[in-house]
Amino acid sequence: MPQLSQIHIDGLNPLIAAFEGHPHKTKETHLLEGENDNTEFLHLIYDGKDNNFPDQFHNHLLVTEEEIHHYKIDQGNPYPLKCFLWVIDLKSIKILWEMTPNILRKKSREDKPYVCHTNITGDGLAYIGGEMYFCKNSNIYINFNSDRFGVVATEEKKVMAIKYIEDCNYKNIIRTDNNL
Repeated sequence: MPQLSQIHIDGLNPLIAAFEGHPHKTKETHLLEGENDNTEFLHLIYDGKDNNFPDQFHNHLLVTEEEIHHYKIDQGNPYPLKCFLWVIDLKSIKILWEMTPNILRKKSREDKPYVCHTNITGDGLAYIGGEMYFCKNSNIYINFNSDRFGVVATEEKKVMAIKYIEDCNYKNIIRTDNNL
């Protein structure tokens, strides 16, 4: 069941624009240069409906047990070097390594010269988004840490997102919420 079914869509609705409903950020003030296009990254965006570890990346991006505890990934803390951003868009889950260089974004965000969630959607709509970590022990840690598509998600939407990801044959999913 890799494509979104009507059951998934009903539980994930509505599709939202970046920052829609965010209590402090708006698309007009917070979507910066280099964050609204994905043409440069299309070949790197993994369609997770095909499940498994994004094959265009190397296995050195698998998180070790030591890294889980050192960076407290299991508590929802970030580890950008091995973090994958994900969004569920109109069709399926899309995944992109967070440290993918983004030269255009560097012009407006020198502190974050890599991709963001809107680079996956091309500034399009999504149901929800967050971060995921693929681990050597076969666990996948998932959170909803996306100020663009995750911060306003209801509990029901989060549960359906996990269900859809599991329906794409991802196993051993561990949810690690951490408020932005």
